[in-house]
Amino acid sequence: MRHLKRRSGLTYRQLEERAEERGDVLPRSTLADVLSGRTMPRPDVLTASVRACGSGEREAEWLRARERIVEARAGAAEPPRSPAAAHRRARKRVLSASPTASWRRAREATT
Repeated sequence: MRHLKRRSGLTYRQLEERAEERGDVLPRSTLADVLSGRTMPRPDVLTASVRACGSGEREAEWLRARERIVEARAGAAEPPRSPAAAHRRARKRVLSASPTASWRRAREATT
Protein backbone atom coordinates (compact mmCIF):
# COMPACT_ATOMS: atom_id res chain seq x y z
CA MET A 1 0.00 0.00 0.00
CA ARG A 2 2.90 2.34 0.72
CA HIS A 3 4.19 1.74 -2.81
CA LEU A 4 0.73 2.45 -4.22
CA LYS A 5 0.54 5.75 -2.34
CA ARG A 6 4.07 6.71 -3.33
CA ARG A 7 3.32 5.89 -6.97
CA SER A 8 0.19 8.06 -6.87
CA GLY A 9 2.28 11.07 -5.83
CA LEU A 10 -0.57 12.27 -3.61
CA THR A 11 -0.48 13.48 -0.02
CA TYR A 12 -2.66 12.01 2.71
CA ARG A 13 -4.93 15.03 2.46
CA GLN A 14 -5.23 14.67 -1.34
CA LEU A 15 -6.05 10.98 -0.99
CA GLU A 16 -8.69 11.80 1.60
CA GLU A 17 -10.23 14.37 -0.77
CA ARG A 18 -10.11 12.01 -3.76
CA ALA A 19 -11.83 9.31 -1.75
CA GLU A 20 -14.52 11.77 -0.67
CA GLU A 21 -15.11 12.75 -4.32
CA ARG A 22 -15.79 9.07 -5.05
CA GLY A 23 -18.14 8.71 -2.09
CA ASP A 24 -15.61 6.83 0.06
CA VAL A 25 -14.41 7.68 3.54
CA LEU A 26 -10.64 7.63 3.97
CA PRO A 27 -9.49 9.60 7.02
CA ARG A 28 -5.86 10.56 6.57
CA SER A 29 -5.07 9.60 10.17
CA THR A 30 -6.40 6.09 9.55
CA LEU A 31 -4.44 5.86 6.32
CA ALA A 32 -1.29 6.99 8.13
CA ASP A 33 -1.79 4.26 10.77
CA VAL A 34 -2.26 1.62 8.07
CA LEU A 35 0.72 2.72 6.00
CA SER A 36 2.96 2.81 9.06
CA GLY A 37 2.04 -0.80 9.80
CA ARG A 38 0.33 -0.02 13.11
CA THR A 39 -3.01 -1.42 12.00
CA MET A 40 -4.45 -3.78 9.41
CA PRO A 41 -6.73 -1.86 7.03
CA ARG A 42 -10.41 -2.65 7.22
CA PRO A 43 -11.79 -3.74 3.83
CA ASP A 44 -13.56 -0.39 3.30
CA VAL A 45 -10.38 1.57 4.05
CA LEU A 46 -8.37 -0.66 1.74
CA THR A 47 -10.77 -0.25 -1.18
CA ALA A 48 -11.07 3.51 -0.63
CA SER A 49 -7.29 3.80 -0.62
CA VAL A 50 -6.85 1.69 -3.75
CA ARG A 51 -9.50 3.71 -5.59
CA ALA A 52 -8.07 7.06 -4.44
CA CYS A 53 -4.61 6.02 -5.65
CA GLY A 54 -6.06 5.30 -9.09
CA SER A 55 -5.93 1.50 -9.03
CA GLY A 56 -9.62 0.77 -8.56
CA GLU A 57 -9.52 -1.93 -11.23
CA ARG A 58 -7.31 -3.98 -8.88
CA GLU A 59 -9.61 -3.61 -5.87
CA ALA A 60 -10.60 -7.30 -5.76
CA GLU A 61 -6.95 -8.36 -5.98
CA TRP A 62 -6.08 -6.15 -2.99
CA LEU A 63 -9.01 -7.52 -0.97
CA ARG A 64 -7.94 -11.12 -1.68
CA ALA A 65 -4.40 -10.30 -0.56
CA ARG A 66 -5.77 -8.78 2.66
CA GLU A 67 -7.82 -11.92 3.33
CA ARG A 68 -4.76 -14.11 2.85
CA ILE A 69 -2.87 -12.03 5.40
CA VAL A 70 -5.75 -12.16 7.90
CA GLU A 71 -6.03 -15.95 7.49
CA ALA A 72 -2.28 -16.41 7.87
CA ARG A 73 -2.23 -14.35 11.04
CA ALA A 74 -5.17 -16.27 12.50
CA GLY A 75 -3.51 -19.60 11.73
CA ALA A 76 -0.10 -18.63 13.02
CA ALA A 77 0.96 -20.67 16.01
CA GLU A 78 1.93 -18.95 19.19
CA PRO A 79 5.71 -18.64 19.35
CA PRO A 80 7.39 -21.29 21.48
CA ARG A 81 8.14 -20.23 25.01
CA SER A 82 11.28 -20.93 26.94
CA PRO A 83 11.05 -23.53 29.72
CA ALA A 84 11.99 -20.87 32.26
CA ALA A 85 9.17 -18.56 31.13
CA ALA A 86 6.68 -21.44 31.23
CA HIS A 87 7.84 -22.32 34.76
CA ARG A 88 7.39 -18.70 35.94
CA ARG A 89 3.86 -18.55 34.51
CA ALA A 90 2.93 -21.89 36.09
CA ARG A 91 4.35 -20.81 39.46
CA LYS A 92 2.41 -17.55 39.29
CA ARG A 93 -0.83 -19.47 38.58
CA VAL A 94 -0.20 -21.80 41.51
CA LEU A 95 0.62 -18.99 43.89
CA SER A 96 -2.39 -16.92 42.87
CA ALA A 97 -4.65 -19.93 43.39
CA SER A 98 -3.29 -20.77 46.85
CA PRO A 99 -5.64 -20.46 49.85
CA THR A 100 -3.49 -17.70 51.31
CA ALA A 101 -3.71 -15.66 48.11
CA SER A 102 -7.48 -16.23 47.91
CA TRP A 103 -7.90 -15.19 51.53
CA ARG A 104 -5.73 -12.07 50.96
CA ARG A 105 -7.79 -11.05 47.89
CA ALA A 106 -11.04 -11.53 49.82
CA ARG A 107 -9.75 -9.47 52.72
CA GLU A 108 -8.57 -6.65 50.42
CA ALA A 109 -11.97 -6.57 48.74
CA THR A 110 -13.74 -5.95 52.05
CA THR A 111 -11.43 -3.21 53.32
